[in-house]
Formats: sequence, C-alpha cells, structure tokens
Amino acid sequence: MSRAAEQLPSLAAAGRLYPSIILHGGEPAERLALANEIARALLCESEPDTRPCGRCRHCRRIDIENDGVFHPDFVFVRRDAGKRETVIPVDKVRTLLQTAQVSPFEARGQVFVIVEAEVLHPAGANVLLKTLEEPADRSPRNFLLLASSASELLPTLRSRSWTVYLGAGDVGDDDELASDLLDLWRRRPGDEAFALWVSALAARLVEDGGFEDIRARQGWTRIAGAVAAAARRLDRRADRAAALALAADLLDAHRLRQRSIQPRRIIEGLAVRRLRRDRPQTGFASSVNELLGPP
Repeated sequence: MSRAAEQLPSLAAAGRLYPSIILHGGEPAERLALANEIARALLCESEPDTRPCGRCRHCRRIDIENDGVFHPDFVFVRRDAGKRETVIPVDKVRTLLQTAQVSPFEARGQVFVIVEAEVLHPAGANVLLKTLEEPADRSPRNFLLLASSASELLPTLRSRSWTVYLGAGDVGDDDELASDLLDLWRRRPGDEAFALWVSALAARLVEDGGFEDIRARQGWTRIAGAVAAAARRLDRRADRAAALALAADLLDAHRLRQRSIQPRRIIEGLAVRRLRRDRPQTGFASSVNELLGPP
C-alpha cells in the first residue's frame, strides 16, 4: 500500500480528512479494508490518538467487508450481483444521498462509501456531483469512492476529490500476460499470415480480460497495461510506438463494447489499425474516437 494511503486513517482520526476521497489501485479487498478502517476512524467515539478503537459502539457496527453495516450514519452502495446489475442505479445513489441531507443520528459525522464507483450510472454520478459541490454546513460529511482506476470516473468527480493510489496490486498474472505478448510479438509473421497472428493476439487478450460485464472497464484497463508493458520491452522503435498506440486504444475500447460488439472483434479491429505493416496508425489520436466520435 502507498504511503499516502497508509496515512488516511490517521488523518480521519484527527478530523483532517478531505470530504471526498477516491481510493483506486490495489486489489478490491484492499480498497474495502481501507475504506472500512477510515470509516471507523471517522466515527469512532474514542480519543483521536486511539481511533479506530475497534471496541466502541460505532466501530463494532461497521463491517463493510462482510456487508455487515448496521450504523445509521454509515451508508454504502454497490452493485447487486443477485440482480445482475451492470451499473449502480441512480435510485441507489439518491437513497444514499437522502441521509446526507439530515444531521447525524448517533455519531459526530456521516460516512458514505460507493464501491465500484467506476460503474455509477451517469445520472447517479451527476447527482453525487451536486452533493459534493455543496459543503456540509453542520456535522462532517465524508465520501469514499472506490475504483480500480481513478481515470474511469468522471473528470468532474475527480476534480472535487482527493485521489489516493493504493498501489499496483497483484500484478503476477499481468506480468505473465505481458511476457506471453512479448513472445507472441517476436514471432510476428509477414503480411501473408498477419490476419492469423492478429487473431491469436486477440484470443490471448480475451483469455485474461474478463469482459462479461459490457459496461465494466477493468478488463480493458488490465489488457492495455499488459500491452504497454510488453511494448516497452520491444526492440524496434516502430514496434514500440505501434504497440503503445494499441494500448491507448484498448483503454478506450469499453465504449465499443457498450455497443454490444464482441471483445475479440474489437481487439482484432484495433490491432489491425495499429499493427499492420502497410501504413500502420501509430499516432496517439484515439481510433475509438474515429469510429464513434468523441465521448
């Protein structure tokens, strides 16, 4: 965990935490555990230098990791896996924010956590934004937005929050994928077998992507990072430029996926644009924007 992330519970205990924090990077469980500790530190009734104590009535009733939240001044929302929600509905955000319009019931402040904030419905993100723009005129009110990458959130949300990076998380599988991509690249054929090679490249990326949720960006972020890591180890400058341009396109490829285009077709199409030997597009203008228009 990064040094900045490690300092957050102490800042919360001292009442010096910024009202809106984006926790990104690391593993999902790591983000949940940190949010849980911060929430306890914010609401704990012990002396500041002993928060969170883990024993008071507030600390004992906050357990976000196990969905065990029984505190009226601590509210969190996430997608409902049972309902197969692909986004966090705007109604859930509105319900959460209703609590923010009243004074705390028991604690000295309020804490609101949004798990997987990157899949907020756009209308829900805008509703949240309006609340963040309104400073609390009574007791402290803190928001914790958890995301795999802060870049997946609206720029306006990022501008009104303090962004804290937890670290790279478990990158073992990504290292293996990057090594496989590097090996595949070094076996890249001439034009006569290029289509088959692109198909093999796409198959390897889809294998590790996890693209079941058409709105999720995590899979695209992951394979883009692996392509970029492999690109930096390529020998030829032209190859590095082409691969890095493909990585940049993959970061934006969720917009094509939301059109219900299959991931393999998306990757193959972007790879052909960037990697063909005949007039490859190696500039960093988004190929996705060329296809769909600016976001």
